[in-house]
Amino acid sequence: TATIAALCMSTGLAAQQQGAILTGRVVDAGSNAPIPSVQIQIVGTNRGGTTGDDGRFRITNLKPGKYQLRALRIGFQAGSQTVTVAAGEPAVADFALKAAVVTLDEVVTTATGTTVRKREQGSDVGTLTPAPEALASASTPSQLLTGKIAGVDVSTTGGTIGSGSRIRIRGASSLSLSNEPIVIIDGIRFSNDFASDRTSGSTSLAVGGQVPSRFNDINPEDIDHVEVLKGPAAAALYGTAAANGVIVITTKKGANAKPRWTAYGEGGSIRGETAWPANYARIGTLTTGTKARTTNCTLDSQERGLCVPTPDSLVSFNPLQVYNPFINGYHEAGGLGVQGGNDAVSYYLAGNYQRDQGTIPISQDQRAGGRANLSTQLRDNWNFQLGTSYLADHLRLPQNDNDVFGIMGGGLLGKAFDNPVSHGFFEGVPPEVFYAIDTRQDVQRFENSINTSYQPLGWLTATGVFGLDYLNRYDNEVLPPNQVNFGQNLLGYVTSNPYQIFNYTSSGSLSAVWNVRSDLKATTTGAVQFNKQTVRATQAFGRALLAGTGSLSGTTSQFAVGQTNTDNKTLGIIGREELAWRDRLFLTGALRNDKNSAFGQNFGSITYPSVQGSWVISEESFFPKTNLMSSLRLRAADGRSGRQPNFRDAETYFSAQTVTVNGSDVPGIVVGGTGNPNLRPEKSTEDEGG
Repeated sequence: TATIAALCMSTGLAAQQQGAILTGRVVDAGSNAPIPSVQIQIVGTNRGGTTGDDGRFRITNLKPGKYQLRALRIGFQAGSQTVTVAAGEPAVADFALKAAVVTLDEVVTTATGTTVRKREQGSDVGTLTPAPEALASASTPSQLLTGKIAGVDVSTTGGTIGSGSRIRIRGASSLSLSNEPIVIIDGIRFSNDFASDRTSGSTSLAVGGQVPSRFNDINPEDIDHVEVLKGPAAAALYGTAAANGVIVITTKKGANAKPRWTAYGEGGSIRGETAWPANYARIGTLTTGTKARTTNCTLDSQERGLCVPTPDSLVSFNPLQVYNPFINGYHEAGGLGVQGGNDAVSYYLAGNYQRDQGTIPISQDQRAGGRANLSTQLRDNWNFQLGTSYLADHLRLPQNDNDVFGIMGGGLLGKAFDNPVSHGFFEGVPPEVFYAIDTRQDVQRFENSINTSYQPLGWLTATGVFGLDYLNRYDNEVLPPNQVNFGQNLLGYVTSNPYQIFNYTSSGSLSAVWNVRSDLKATTTGAVQFNKQTVRATQAFGRALLAGTGSLSGTTSQFAVGQTNTDNKTLGIIGREELAWRDRLFLTGALRNDKNSAFGQNFGSITYPSVQGSWVISEESFFPKTNLMSSLRLRAADGRSGRQPNFRDAETYFSAQTVTVNGSDVPGIVVGGTGNPNLRPEKSTEDEGG
């Protein structure tokens, strides 16, 4: 309904507006070939456009006057020219861009929702625009980032289908809190928890070292470009969350052009090529007691004189090769998308599907999703963007990695002898027995964002961002009775943990540009941001499962239930001032003050300062013109950012405890946490230059 209303409103307003039309074409200066996806900006306004496959762009309903245009495209030098628009007459502005290795005019998004050019940044911001060949070899955003941006380390936690990756930007910043960077998608916070933790992690089930990654919920085909703020010096404006760095993702948008359809399909096999090591044992004779033969004649036993090995006592067996439990899996994926638009509205619509079968028979993942991004120019000084996405993911995880119930754990900790029952696997249990443990995670995720920019005056711009990232996650594990004779598992059990995670984002900013002198420009920005993450979850467990059932209602003993209700709120106030001299020398100072609900009650708020300087010295007249160096920029930055404490770390509270009084169980309390009323956030400081 909101989408239809926005379309109707934009169409009506566009029909009422009267103004000139600006058109043009952007080509490669060397080959004269058209360049698609070039961003055309009207400097000092929020108006602009994007070139289509033919290199042409179109901007409508312009008021008469002079405009400065800037053409930006990664891999090319920026183009700039001034064009005069007369009332009721079309205007034309063509560009011929030269290829460039370094693009100083590439635009970077700031925490306040505004954009700055790289030449203005004193900190190092890594950027990535996925090329088609990169997308062809990367099925997840983690794979897309691997090895692409300096200082960003992506390490996979496991090889099974659905396992995520840990992302570290310039190393770890905390010993006790999460070291994952925060993720921003189209201006809103995106839940990126990565841990096996009941309150905030990406799974609540123990399946060895495998941990799913919420970062991989993003479809890489929807990504237009990625910006990585690598530390406190660059991410200070993000405040009490940004000590680990920030990954800012902008998804694809429409263009004022004919519909452009894209489709992709991929498929292949997944095979395990590992040469697994064998298990070894030494057979010897005991030196005490019955002096019988023993298979436990280890080096330690020999050293202590407990057994005497015989010359031919070393035996070995390789259960992972002799009884190969692995299969050949497969990967298949496909998607369809369209970009286009007209003077009233531009759009990007896409859908995707993916299915994977791993090398372990019960390692499976199936997902489908879609995204819709709409942009409209409500007035000549007011634009509006609406984005929404949906993901449905059904993942089955085997017991694996650091897990004796897993294939590799059972094989590598197994026997050095063959056995007709266990085939030499750990504790006499072959891996197919553990296939009865059915561990699943079902995810439904909605992400919705609204971005708007309004320019009431030529020197004043207001921006607003509002959004919700909603994650509905269900962790479920069922073991039928009489399947796994290990500990109490023969009785069977059920674990049922539904989670609902809400991440709200709202922010607003005002940015004013002042021409102090003809060669000196000042930009003043003020912003307010609010973020709230709410987790609502229930964890339930029962043992002694009735055969033929698979729900908690079929269990008959050892019932356990828990509940999670967490809220974490952050309110931030931002002030930023930038001075630009001759568009070559830039000095920026900023402050952010944060109040967070996890701070101790005796601790009020915290301020994060930052300062940056950048000088494009190669554009100075005194810089020597040489083929050895075509461009040189000197930059430096200093900044601070933080990491808020965990929920309730600062609070003293009681927990329920069963107490036996006169032979009866009654409810009682124990101290759940002693808390610290003076608890403050961890703070990281960084200096960088280059």
